[in-house]
Amino acid sequence: MKPTTSRSRPVPLTGIQVFWAICAAIGLFGVGFPASHAPDAVTFLAELSRDWSTMTVSLDLLLLGLAVVAFAVIESRRLGMQLPWIWIPLAIPLPGAFLIPLFFMLRERALIRMRRNERPEFG
Repeated sequence: MKPTTSRSRPVPLTGIQVFWAICAAIGLFGVGFPASHAPDAVTFLAELSRDWSTMTVSLDLLLLGLAVVAFAVIESRRLGMQLPWIWIPLAIPLPGAFLIPLFFMLRERALIRMRRNERPEFG
């Protein structure tokens, strides 16, 4: 019988992963549904820069998004996750309220794999 390696064993589902998955689903539908009813791109961008209040919120979210996507790429590389650069193109069409919790869920799974590989297995 071939011994199972830590790579071949499935990663257990934890409470924090479920939490991040629920956050991602809420973010996808909570932002995605209103976005599907938004006007065309030109009107949408014009409305974002209509006054100082909307411009402040828009720029804040844009700059926060840049930092978070950079963190996702850097952390993905550090943890040895597959396709670390995928977060950049996904950040364009997908809402951050979905993408970031999805990243955190996958990050938790990578951390479990890392911890599993650090411990010697006996048996």
